[in-house]
Amino acid sequence: MKIFYTATRCLIFIVFSGLLSSVYAQDNNKLTKANALFKAKRFAEAIPFYEEVLERDFNKTVLLKLARSHRQVNNLPEALEHFTTLMAQPEIKPDHQVEYVELLIMNGDYTQAQQYLPNIPSTNTSVQQIFKLNAMINNNYNIDSVYHNVHLESFVHNTPQNDENSPFFLDQKMIYTSDKSVVEKLKNKSGMTGRAYYKIWESNIENGTYQTPKTISKSINAANKNTANAAFDLKNQEVIFSKNDNTKDRNSFYNMQLYASEIKGNKFGKVEKLPFNNPQYNFMHPCISANGKTLLYVSNKKGQGGTDIFIATRTKEGWSKGKNIGDVINTEYNEGFPFLDKEDNLYFCSKGHSGLGGYDIYFAKKKVDGTYESPVNLGRPFNSQHDDISIFFKEDGRSGAFTSSRNGSDDIFLFSIGDQEK
Repeated sequence: MKIFYTATRCLIFIVFSGLLSSVYAQDNNKLTKANALFKAKRFAEAIPFYEEVLERDFNKTVLLKLARSHRQVNNLPEALEHFTTLMAQPEIKPDHQVEYVELLIMNGDYTQAQQYLPNIPSTNTSVQQIFKLNAMINNNYNIDSVYHNVHLESFVHNTPQNDENSPFFLDQKMIYTSDKSVVEKLKNKSGMTGRAYYKIWESNIENGTYQTPKTISKSINAANKNTANAAFDLKNQEVIFSKNDNTKDRNSFYNMQLYASEIKGNKFGKVEKLPFNNPQYNFMHPCISANGKTLLYVSNKKGQGGTDIFIATRTKEGWSKGKNIGDVINTEYNEGFPFLDKEDNLYFCSKGHSGLGGYDIYFAKKKVDGTYESPVNLGRPFNSQHDDISIFFKEDGRSGAFTSSRNGSDDIFLFSIGDQEK
């Protein structure tokens, strides 16, 4: 009997050990898959794998990547929830504490951010970030607004669960970018967001009313790629936009590249990639000056750091190779979505200049020598603690549209500026 009992225990142990090994193997496979997706910036696809791994085994590194994935797809409350759990663990790195305070600010909790900030140890890498965060908190109370009599109105075709951004006014229509779906059931989704791929849309304006949007030409929009940020140049009958490349970079990611198409009446000609693109880097957010001679764009190729704004000029042979616009505008962090008004003054968004949190929109006046003065934060209501980007001014210089994530997803807001207060 004792022999039978011992043998049974051994069998149970062997079976249990086998089950544990199988579970560990499954978790390792899921973690490997999640990390590969995270590296390829397919954050929405990585989230469920990280969640499954965490259900069985609490791991600070996995929790951090899950929180960062939620942040990348703009699920800020979820990102903050996971970072709050992470902050309760021992031996948290100062850089991760910095991310936590950034999320507190972006979720509007300036009080908690201010209370937690002194807990972050000052290191070679964190001291500048701590200074920047403290400035954000102070800016919430002290930053001045450039425009005081501003009326904002939400674009009637914003969709709560999707992004709308990059507004561009052309005649009696607004061109913009959105990842809302044109079909009810998606066969293919963006790995980054888990939603449809971005496409360029247009909404006709009739008697001040924005009509039901529709996607523009299929020769511009790609079926299973992101297509975004259209900039039209009617002087040269050309449109420039961003689209995922056909070639992967070294991290197996299809970067955004700049493409151009000739405008032929109501149709578009052959789409061609601009010659200075490089599949190893992003080239995006095009802006063409009013005279059609200058092209601004954004890239993460070597520069000041993060993404920088570059400038190219139109020649007889086409666009010149772009050059970095310089460190008065570009910082070690990210800059993006440049816009030139009719006087070539520059508007852009940045995470590097002193702001309210997230991306803020800035204005830089063009000087006589062609360079720009130090940028000025537009302040509220254009900026908030969330991401505020991609502003566009109409020719009157008093109205237009911009993008903000202040309501949970990227939304377009129409604005009009009244007489300034004395």
